[in-house]
Amino acid sequence: MSDYAEDYSTAELVCVAVAREVEDGDVLILGSFTPLAFVSYVLAKVTHAPNIMYMAYSSVDARPFRLTFGSYEAAATAGGVARWNMTECINSLYLGIGVDVEPISSIQADQYGNINISVVGDYAKPVLRGPGGAGAPEVVKMHRKMLGYFPNHSRRTLVPRVDFITGTRWKISNEERIKAGLRPGPIKFITNLAVLRKDEEEKPFRIESVHPGVSVEDVVNNTGFELAVPDDVPETEKPSKEQIRLLREVIDPYGMVAFDFKSGKERLPYLRDILDREVKALGS
Repeated sequence: MSDYAEDYSTAELVCVAVAREVEDGDVLILGSFTPLAFVSYVLAKVTHAPNIMYMAYSSVDARPFRLTFGSYEAAATAGGVARWNMTECINSLYLGIGVDVEPISSIQADQYGNINISVVGDYAKPVLRGPGGAGAPEVVKMHRKMLGYFPNHSRRTLVPRVDFITGTRWKISNEERIKAGLRPGPIKFITNLAVLRKDEEEKPFRIESVHPGVSVEDVVNNTGFELAVPDDVPETEKPSKEQIRLLREVIDPYGMVAFDFKSGKERLPYLRDILDREVKALGS
């Protein structure tokens, strides 16, 4: 009997794929609101990477806990070995031991590995204004590898050139990174269709794997820039039964990893449903 699950969502598949990018001993950091990234960290820590250290919700290396909207900061604070403000975080991690990876979700990304979390369209009169990059303009170039995840792999999100560069990594080579005291590493985009990888700035992204049920043609046709296509593209490894059990029963019983995969109209009722279930659980 196979150890791989057959019943899983695309969000769970992407979450597990992100978790598998985490290596034991990695130092990780979390963005302002990226529940999928946090769940992937916890999943990695309780499975194949027990010695990672992550900074999340101002807490340092919190014990794994069940993710909720209403109490995640309190749980992180109570279970962490320390609590840092942003200055302490930057001094200790980015100017100190170094961060290996931070999964980032953005509005657009392009063939160079640029990400856009700021605006779509003209900056002065944008069609859509995003939340902005916070520390992204500085930190994406400092991570050992750059990791982005995209719930909607399409020509609207993976474009020839982003409308606004919020963060970039490609303008310096790996050799220049080493000279500057930065570690070389790949750029990876994990989407709802595939895993794309870029190892050197002068090479195009290549298709590293396609998700179960997705063809290479699906990926190529939904990408707004050229992709390198190997002769034999493997299928993305499915989640294991144990990984799905941990996600649904232990780490993320409210299904917060799916939040990024919801449209704007779907998010409000989905959020209300999660909060209602959290309140009922507190009262039971």
